[in-house]
Amino acid sequence: MERASFDGLLNALADAFAGEGRPGGNAAATALRAARDRPYRAMPGTSEPTDLLTAACTHADAFPVAASVMSCAPLISWTNWEGEGLEAGVSSNLHTAELVGPDGHIEAEGVRVGLLVSDKATDYPVSRHSGEETYLVISGTAEWTVDGGPYRAHPPGTLIHHPAWAPHGRRTLAEPFLGAWRWSGDLDLSSFSVDG
Repeated sequence: MERASFDGLLNALADAFAGEGRPGGNAAATALRAARDRPYRAMPGTSEPTDLLTAACTHADAFPVAASVMSCAPLISWTNWEGEGLEAGVSSNLHTAELVGPDGHIEAEGVRVGLLVSDKATDYPVSRHSGEETYLVISGTAEWTVDGGPYRAHPPGTLIHHPAWAPHGRRTLAEPFLGAWRWSGDLDLSSFSVDG
């Protein structure tokens, strides 16, 4: 039953990223749909954002995908996101899970697709990385900056695109944030760095 729920989440994310209208979004959608027929891998988790995830998924304004996340939550393994220059106090508030990709629950090449949940009042500093990225806001209106522009609020259901190496940052406000992300192009996670 849980695997069926996991596949339902993959399908919902495939639909969302297919609607993005970019080659990377289409590649993510294709990988997500193909993943439904591939073996699931249990992964070790290093963080347990259960209460935070529940708060985000049950928020009144959450995008419908949130229900899919909750239905398969026992199958999702989380780790704290760490990267070059990211302070430990921020990292401890950022929980990520790769669903499909080289390190995902479903192995795939060419894309990474996952989830990130973060606490309210968390400033994810301006950073950059080699992968082209798009976020789907699932829950929690957050403010984003891309390419040095002003911070702008993006509610659930919004897609936010970051070209490869584009500086971008996010800060949560009075509610926790849950988003789905996809990377395409250069998938080297070690390329992440915080702008100094």
